[in-house]
Amino acid sequence: MLEKKNILLALATTFLASILGLILVETYFWKSNDNFFVCEICQFHPQLGWETIPAKTVSNKKVTYTTNSLGMRSKEVDFSKGHILLVGDSVTFGLGVNNDETVSHYLGKINNDYQVLNLGVPGYGIGQYFLNLKRHIDQLNPKIIVLVIYTANDLNETRKGTRFGISKPFFSYNNGNLIYLNPEISKFSCSNLYTRSRFLKYITPTLLKDQCKTRVIERNKASPTIAKLIDGIRILGIEKNISTLIVLSPALKAVERVTCKQNKDKDSCINFDPGFESYYKYFALMMDLYNLPHIDYLKTLVEYNKKNEITFLYGNKGEDIHHYSPQGNALLAQTISNRFDIATTGKITIK
Repeated sequence: MLEKKNILLALATTFLASILGLILVETYFWKSNDNFFVCEICQFHPQLGWETIPAKTVSNKKVTYTTNSLGMRSKEVDFSKGHILLVGDSVTFGLGVNNDETVSHYLGKINNDYQVLNLGVPGYGIGQYFLNLKRHIDQLNPKIIVLVIYTANDLNETRKGTRFGISKPFFSYNNGNLIYLNPEISKFSCSNLYTRSRFLKYITPTLLKDQCKTRVIERNKASPTIAKLIDGIRILGIEKNISTLIVLSPALKAVERVTCKQNKDKDSCINFDPGFESYYKYFALMMDLYNLPHIDYLKTLVEYNKKNEITFLYGNKGEDIHHYSPQGNALLAQTISNRFDIATTGKITIK
């Protein structure tokens, strides 16, 4: 009888020690990654899901990222100047390039009478573009908004309630209204806990995993939500009496496929994934449908590709098919600036 009690005591002690050890490991893992959500210079935010850390410099020995006191990848705000606001995700932010190699840097060099403020945040969808712009615009002196849509993933990221498993804002269009379904996001949401756990994710029962599933709008029903969010960004500009110029930014694979189709028999282009082109067409059709002022950057890059090597405009000589190299950002900046019509009063409109 005594031996049985000792065995049960030993088992109970082992079990409790294992649970305590698991809690300690998970706590350490969480704390050691406390500022890491989607990017190395990001931290949790209760409305946006995450944000770039204000007044921070991060370097991985190849690339240096620096933010100002408002979390923008720009120098401190100069309130004596008018501001060109760049809104977007990692393409706008300049993932993979240094501070003086971003599209905002080059655009500022071309338009040095204004300060270009880079509000890009890696991993953002269009709902986050809207909320991030909304929280900053009233304290700035904006002269134009430049909304950079990364066509390869902005559809999917905007219609989902998580990104890389991390909770984010979720909007849904219903009966003529845009519904903001989660205005407060918990750092310890089900999705965040599950995604950032070290071991628990592997032993969590399926029933509990199902409770962590993200909300998703069906792809063929997402257009009204996305259109309404873009309209929300434009309305923020209209309220300040400024214009919004939209840039459609394609993945490298979309450029290569379209170039191939123009230069060769279409059947020979089968090796290029058609998905990237179809995502681009999705947004291009939306621009035409609503008659929105925009830059068809795919067209610009296809023309460039006819005479030059397109891979040099993308990161790591084309190995990064999503983000631009310094040369790609410089070309994008010039393309944007070419659409500016600057009056003697300093007001910027779109050609």
